[in-house]
Amino acid sequence: MPNLSAQSAAELLQQLREIDISVPLRTEGRTTEHCERWSICRFLASYAESSLINYPLRLQKRERPDFLLEIPFGSVGIEITEAVPPDFAWADAKREELNYDTLTFIHRFEPGEPRRSKEEIDRIARGATWGDVWAGDAPEREWADAMLHFARRKAEALAKTGFERFPADWLLIYDNWPLPAVDDSKAAAYFMELLCTQPGPLPFDRIFVECKRSIWQFQIPRHAPQPILDLW
Repeated sequence: MPNLSAQSAAELLQQLREIDISVPLRTEGRTTEHCERWSICRFLASYAESSLINYPLRLQKRERPDFLLEIPFGSVGIEITEAVPPDFAWADAKREELNYDTLTFIHRFEPGEPRRSKEEIDRIARGATWGDVWAGDAPEREWADAMLHFARRKAEALAKTGFERFPADWLLIYDNWPLPAVDDSKAAAYFMELLCTQPGPLPFDRIFVECKRSIWQFQIPRHAPQPILDLW
């Protein structure tokens, strides 16, 4: 990911258009860098002309946190994570590796659950089994629980030695949690409820969740969607 410097939204968008944000399959060399580049570029494109970002702007790729965004408002550390069950990713990679083309079913995963056996993952990948069903608002509540799980994990990382803090720290979550159709507005409201009822506040000034159509911004007590601007 190249460092960026832009004097205006138009200049930023032009630079973003020129970046290859394609992400290979898991079995074809996908790396964390691919995923981070995808997320940060789509994030910046979507908010380039919003009041969240002002200019001149500089973006630096680094570690712990993943990016440093420097704007007149101040310096912002941005950490990126993917919300995905490890066993779902494992089954997905197995399907790619073995070229399974059978119908598969969405399986239900619990955030932080124990790892499943190799045999069960193989059955999931082959479409030889199906999971529990969802009823009512269960998909939206599970989504909120999953986003909180990954936000907490990153909060723990933020507290460790070697993680540099900035005047503002943002968390960007890429939503890859397997669920049936989700009402994004309802799910976002449930997530905000969870954020508001934590024993102590998470150490992020803002949390963003990238969904299929929008990036949801959470800053207690407000939350709002930003339509994704797809330049690619």
